[in-house]
Amino acid sequence: MKSIRQYLLVGMFSALILAFIVSFVISYRATTEEVKELYDAQLIQDARFVEGFLNQATHKLDWKHINRALANAAKINLAEGVESSPEGHAYEHKMAIQVWDLHGNLLLSTPSAPQHALSPLKTGFFRKREKGYDWYIYTHQIPANHYWLITAERSDVREEMIAKIVVSLLTGNLMAIFMIGILVSFIIKRGLAPLRSLSNAISVRDLNYLTPVKLPEQVPNELSPVIKALNHLFDRLDDGIERERRFLADAAHELRTPMAVLKLQLQVAQQYTDPILIQQAIDKALLGVNRSTHVVEQLLTLARLEPDKHLLERTTVDLVKLAQETIGLQVPLALAHQQQLSLTYDEQTEINCLGNKVLLGVLLRNLIDNALRYTPEGGHVEVIVKQQEKGILLAVYDTGCGVPEQDIPRLMQRFYRHEQSADTQGTGLGLSIVQRIAELHEAKIEIYNRDEGGLAVEVWLSSIRSS
Repeated sequence: MKSIRQYLLVGMFSALILAFIVSFVISYRATTEEVKELYDAQLIQDARFVEGFLNQATHKLDWKHINRALANAAKINLAEGVESSPEGHAYEHKMAIQVWDLHGNLLLSTPSAPQHALSPLKTGFFRKREKGYDWYIYTHQIPANHYWLITAERSDVREEMIAKIVVSLLTGNLMAIFMIGILVSFIIKRGLAPLRSLSNAISVRDLNYLTPVKLPEQVPNELSPVIKALNHLFDRLDDGIERERRFLADAAHELRTPMAVLKLQLQVAQQYTDPILIQQAIDKALLGVNRSTHVVEQLLTLARLEPDKHLLERTTVDLVKLAQETIGLQVPLALAHQQQLSLTYDEQTEINCLGNKVLLGVLLRNLIDNALRYTPEGGHVEVIVKQQEKGILLAVYDTGCGVPEQDIPRLMQRFYRHEQSADTQGTGLGLSIVQRIAELHEAKIEIYNRDEGGLAVEVWLSSIRSS
């Protein structure tokens, strides 16, 4: 279907023409039957009218006088093309009347009638071919003298009447179809105007113009869901493009300095001749590469987080099991710095939440990684999973230096690192990722300095079952 307008026009005209053909066939048959009944009734009426004059004894009828009057009537000729006049009608030669006695003698006939009987001499309707025409005939016996009265009419009388009715029907219907076609074409054009407006509104847009579509005229009910879905798509597309822009900007911002430092370190290594100094320069370069790799991974994680929480795939997540798996992956990092990494939970309680297991794992891994980075050697990082009245507590406590109170509200900002973190290898993205995942799970985050020292990060999740 290339065009809705063309499809509607062709479909509606096809249906209209089909309905017209069916209506015409039914009307034609009904008209033919009605005309037949009408003229049959006229033949009977003519016969009864004539019978009213002839229904008397034979000796009372003046056949010569009657035939003479009919002969005089035959002398009246109408001009060519004239159907009727005060003296006569063109249809007279298409009508015939005959009267026959019991012996087969023709007693009376109109000028248009042949000299032989048009039908058998018995009561009823008959049809006979005579001189290129069909004659419709009604035969009746007169009661008083038992003469046979025949009234007849040529078929072209009926055919002409039917033809005129058919022409009238065709003319009226064709004019109606023509007018309906114009009206339908106008209505369809007007009805599809909102689609043209929508098409024009979309055609002028580009990736920098993704504001909601608003049509100048009132939006039809059928088009409202389309515009609503389209605007929702524009919103998601705008969010996606914005995330890509942020990713590129963040990557360029965060990698520019490490790449410059890496280049300098390699250039310095080229100048050294002492193998130990060369190795130290290479180690520093590798450290910078590792840090840049970590930055890229964090940026990709942040950029790929699903912006629509309603589309997030959710399953039942066993948080204790998830914490055990995540801690198991982080233990080598803790041991390398002589740190203690532990998990505290109630072994008698099964703690489940509805969420995305992968993202919750990323959230916990970032919290643990952040705590290990800011906890000195010999320190302790504790992960707590606990069911409480207001929800599930997923917390990470460390024994590091903590954060100045005035800096705590800014910890969730991307790339923000407080002054006490200057000597640690971080990107400032970890807690931003944690916050985004928490938002997707409708969770709350609380950060504060512990009285015994160190930082506490608590994530409150909604539980679905506890025992």
